[in-house]
Amino acid sequence: MWRSTGSVATALEEHGFIYNGFKNANLSLDGQAGITGSGLLRLTNITQLTVTSHAFHPKPFQFKNLSSNGSTLSFSTTFVFAIVPKYSDLSGPGICFVIAPSRSLPGALPTQYLGLFNYTSNGDPSNHVVAVELDTIVNKEFGDINDNHVGIDLNNLRSAISAPAKYYLDRTGGNYKNLSLISGQQMQVWIEYAL
Repeated sequence: MWRSTGSVATALEEHGFIYNGFKNANLSLDGQAGITGSGLLRLTNITQLTVTSHAFHPKPFQFKNLSSNGSTLSFSTTFVFAIVPKYSDLSGPGICFVIAPSRSLPGALPTQYLGLFNYTSNGDPSNHVVAVELDTIVNKEFGDINDNHVGIDLNNLRSAISAPAKYYLDRTGGNYKNLSLISGQQMQVWIEYAL
């Protein structure tokens, strides 16, 4: 299970949105995804581990600047999530923030494929998918560094770059504290792409 409240905005203010809870949010949901009575977004539960669930913003975003040379626009997002496992030391494979050309991810499988790809589509450059994974299981076939990491995935679950889940205590990046993604605690993620 995971819960989230969050906000997202692109570089152009007219192409942004903010959700302070999801009670009245207009999202495209599938699988086990749903909004709880208190306004939390729940993607999965412990009853069916073989179901893929997604929550997508219903309208597409333009990530290319059409008025200039077609360069990619900067964007940022921040959201709060919690992965609440049934057992304190055992979890499902994690969650992803994903940018995809459509809400449809044909053939996407749950578990190690994080609801993004399958055996044949993983690594296909025609996917045009970017994901930030919060991964809680080691999948050796994807070169995972450990069972508690953040990875940036480009059309592939073999992360282009990954690092253990942690946060820095100061701006210099010298002191950090490890995080357990399956702690059940609320954590805030900040994702930014800037030119």
